[in-house]
Amino acid sequence: MVPLPLRRVLAGPPSGGTPVTLPNGMRIRHWQKIETNFLYPEIFGADSVYAKGDFIEFRPGAVIVDAGANIGMFTLFAARQCRGEAQVFAFEPIPTTFSVLAANAAAANRGDYAAAMDARPGASLTVHAINRGLSDTSDEVIFQYHPNFTLWSTQDAEFARQRLDRFVSDVAGMIRVLPSRLGRIAVRPVVAWMGRTKTVTVSLVPLSSVIEEYRLDRIDVLKVDVEGAEVAVLQGITAQHWDLIRQVVLEVEYFATKDRVVEMLEARGFTTSWFASERERYGAVQSEVCMVYAWRAEDRP
Repeated sequence: MVPLPLRRVLAGPPSGGTPVTLPNGMRIRHWQKIETNFLYPEIFGADSVYAKGDFIEFRPGAVIVDAGANIGMFTLFAARQCRGEAQVFAFEPIPTTFSVLAANAAAANRGDYAAAMDARPGASLTVHAINRGLSDTSDEVIFQYHPNFTLWSTQDAEFARQRLDRFVSDVAGMIRVLPSRLGRIAVRPVVAWMGRTKTVTVSLVPLSSVIEEYRLDRIDVLKVDVEGAEVAVLQGITAQHWDLIRQVVLEVEYFATKDRVVEMLEARGFTTSWFASERERYGAVQSEVCMVYAWRAEDRP
């Protein structure tokens, strides 16, 4: 019989997550410690990929779209950068993960994080937590949901398999005290745990339909982190709506995808920059994960 504490770990947190206090003082709901510890430095840390080089500007009153919101860490970061004055549309298609996002959105809307955000007097923050994903069409699709590492959840099963193989090699290569083959053997049980999947049916919509539904007249920042579906999100923006979007920041999984995304954005009048984020952070790894930044030159002094 599995002991009760271990059964709780295997079952995961209850709907809505469990509370944790972040180093910046925000007491949020999260899914599990391994993910929060990974996300916090990447988003809020001194080397935040969203604050790198001042490529993306966050201003009070901004309208922000968070595609692939997970539990809402970027949403809260963006709101803090705007000093608690913003309207954020946070999209998360997986129902269990969405329950945590919704709890954090509700806390943000109550003003629970106003002090941690150094909110200006009278600042208004509204987070719309939306239980859908963004894509090129409206559809119901099967997702590969990773309950033990929700950040890896994706629509693309083959992409998920390739990522696991690459991750094993990368992590094994970091264990310098072991030969590469033994490193892979040591890493595989952990990666197998992280890579365990369930299938979940989710709803996808194009961003243009959201723009029309909410009657948005601008999007100051579009953030996209959707585990291999970045191009589909951009294809979900019709020609008439591209001019509403002023800045874009994306995480892409492959150099080839980066090239395509940069081409799409520059064709729409954006200036772009990018860097191989995981190679910069971890050194000699196979990962081709990149951050791509895009902005309109006319918006910059």
